[in-house]
Amino acid sequence: MTCHVTIRAGEHGKIIPNGEIVVSESSHVYLHALPEPGYQVQMWYVNGNQFYGGTKQFRVTAEGDKLEIKVKFSKI
Repeated sequence: MTCHVTIRAGEHGKIIPNGEIVVSESSHVYLHALPEPGYQVQMWYVNGNQFYGGTKQFRVTAEGDKLEIKVKFSKI
């Protein structure tokens, strides 16, 4: 089975990878946030729920057929 993963960054930063990817279910997705100067990672969201805050690198396991990941940035 596969999982369709949508990955987005909020304002004031970027995320790698970005957009939509398809991975095998139960595999890990490794993400790296790149805040603009003067900003930091505020929070990672998985399917709209707060998941983890403050780190530029994040790993999530692809579960189900769809997964939505977003990172938000805040001013330092």
